[in-house]
Amino acid sequence: MQMHLHRYTYYHQLILLILAVGLLVALPTQAATLTAEQAYQKGKILHFQDRFEEAEPYLLQAGESGNASAYYLLANAGNPNRYLMGEKEYKYKKLAADNGHLAAMIGLIMPRSISPKKTYWRNQLLEILKPEIKNNNPLAMQLKNIMPSTGEDVVLSDVKNAAYAGHPRAQYFLARRYENGEGWFLLPGSREKEVAKLYEASARGGYRDALSRKLSRLIQEGKEKEGLTILDALIAKGDAQTLSTYGILISDLSLDLAPDWTYIDKVKGATYLKTLKDSMSPNSRDGMNQRMYERAKALLTAEEIQQVDQLTDEYLSTHTVYKQDGLDEFEYTVDNLHTALERWGGNAIE
Repeated sequence: MQMHLHRYTYYHQLILLILAVGLLVALPTQAATLTAEQAYQKGKILHFQDRFEEAEPYLLQAGESGNASAYYLLANAGNPNRYLMGEKEYKYKKLAADNGHLAAMIGLIMPRSISPKKTYWRNQLLEILKPEIKNNNPLAMQLKNIMPSTGEDVVLSDVKNAAYAGHPRAQYFLARRYENGEGWFLLPGSREKEVAKLYEASARGGYRDALSRKLSRLIQEGKEKEGLTILDALIAKGDAQTLSTYGILISDLSLDLAPDWTYIDKVKGATYLKTLKDSMSPNSRDGMNQRMYERAKALLTAEEIQQVDQLTDEYLSTHTVYKQDGLDEFEYTVDNLHTALERWGGNAIE
């Protein structure tokens, strides 16, 4: 009996060892079973769920196939030092820029960049942007705005050019600058009218912060139905920041994010926070997602917690949650910059 036990144990361990080795060999090749575009899309989602190690093999495959945006994401994995560019970040931003990635070129000329060719990349980018700016391309104008030149803040006229050409983010920030007193208006009330027009154009263009501002205003004005229509559209996108902000507000966690907020639905708020917690890396925001959900959960009954679990499962069966701020711009390259005119030119302000 003892001999048979030893023989069984030996063969059992041998099988386990073979399986383990096979699994280790298979892991690095999982990304390779996908097309380059499939690998990029999978890696992108994982990256914006803060699952950087999981994303890396997929993004590497896509980058090696010529996807500049994949290299750009590899450069920005984790939290790079905001004051100094590391070697890994530089390596992948240069690869992205070599493949025509516009935001990577800007990254290489920023003050924190360690690139020895900042002037070269600045001149390259200006040459790319000039004909598009002449063609009134809103994104080209916005990219020129954020290029470092003298180290000074972007002048108001630069922001205005991009905003009136139709760039939603520029419209939002121009509205804020006007609201804070910048610019000169001759007629009484014209400043307020221009601010309102810019905020509305930014929301129409789909900029999240403008939509959130409009939503909060409608709730404060008692137009709950209209406001919730905007909220439902924002939540349907699966944007992590939206789920976090409105999960906290609707759960009534008293964090003073919006003192005038009045719409409370603790089950819905907890559901938003649970979908966020279940989707993002546990290390995302230093575990803040978990803590916020636990606070919201503590306000619920056992029956309500079951309801939250069910609603979360239903939502995640049809939606993918990840960070989406800026995703509408970071994939632009030399080859597709002209398409931004089709996308945002129709949102221009007369």
